[in-house]
Amino acid sequence: MHSLSLDEIVPLIEGALGLIRQEQSVQPIRIPTADISLHHEAMRSPMTALSPAGVRLRFKSDTDRISLAVEHEPMAMLTDEMPLPPCAYDLVMPDGRITRAKPDNDHGPAVISFDALGSDEKLIEIWLPQGTAVRIRSLAVTEGARISPAPDDRPHWVTYGSSITHCAWVDGPTDTWPSIVARQLDWRLTCLGFNGACHLDPLVARAMAELSADRFTLKVGINVHNLQTLRERTFAPLVHGFIATLRERHPVTPITVISPIFSPGREDSAFTDIPAVFGGVPLTGDLTLNDMRQSLAEVVQLHRARGDHAIDYLDGRELFGHADADLLSDGLHPSPAGYARMGERFTGIFRDR
Repeated sequence: MHSLSLDEIVPLIEGALGLIRQEQSVQPIRIPTADISLHHEAMRSPMTALSPAGVRLRFKSDTDRISLAVEHEPMAMLTDEMPLPPCAYDLVMPDGRITRAKPDNDHGPAVISFDALGSDEKLIEIWLPQGTAVRIRSLAVTEGARISPAPDDRPHWVTYGSSITHCAWVDGPTDTWPSIVARQLDWRLTCLGFNGACHLDPLVARAMAELSADRFTLKVGINVHNLQTLRERTFAPLVHGFIATLRERHPVTPITVISPIFSPGREDSAFTDIPAVFGGVPLTGDLTLNDMRQSLAEVVQLHRARGDHAIDYLDGRELFGHADADLLSDGLHPSPAGYARMGERFTGIFRDR
């Protein structure tokens, strides 16, 4: 086997916004490296931006075998009852075939291998685990095999959201609903779904605006509700500000604002048991999910009235509604089958756009 240098591996990484370089490893992350210290600690975690959801190695090669040496740093769980997210690597071939490999060790060093790939030149994507921080130590191919970066010129979709976009607890990285959509619509994906951390952070908007996107989707609201981080006075203004930041660099790029999916107990209630854990109490201006949907629809309507016809609104219940409640694993997060349903519905809505 022939091992690539870290400098040769870096151009193969797609879907990351930053890289943490160390002497013997490179770690793809989903915020710009220079901004790490400026973000709230909730964003600087393997639970959020340090996990490579949607990140993959993309290259052309005639190698028959691939060996990937990595080191894992799992999420720190909030409760003892929550299992760690599955740790898996998916190799995607040009014909759509997916081969999944799971490491023997998802805490620390591990080696991931894919065999019997054939000696013809082919486009290969290796999707990294969506819920575990990954440091890449080496990538090896068959001795004498050719390998080169494969620039992705497909339409670039950048999607922002919460754990329901991150999808950390599905079985593997190609089972998230954004990855399902990207493969079905032949889009290039950048996934900015952050577990519990979708709070319209201005630095995230700035980072998104720096990307060469062909489409943005903003699926916002549920984290704001659960942690009561915004209320009626601040929610819509921050959505406006987020959109305005994108529009400074992308004046005509399509933006779809997506409201929360269905969640029983939150539809008409501004207060759940989650804030109580942090000592929260109901305050004037707390928002229900229905309040948020109305506010987001009004935000989009105002922008369209000002002449921005490249922005639209999608009620999240069109992706996952009351009739799908049996596929909610905890009253909040869809099950893997629920995420697959979201992906199929999103694909159907956007196929002809």
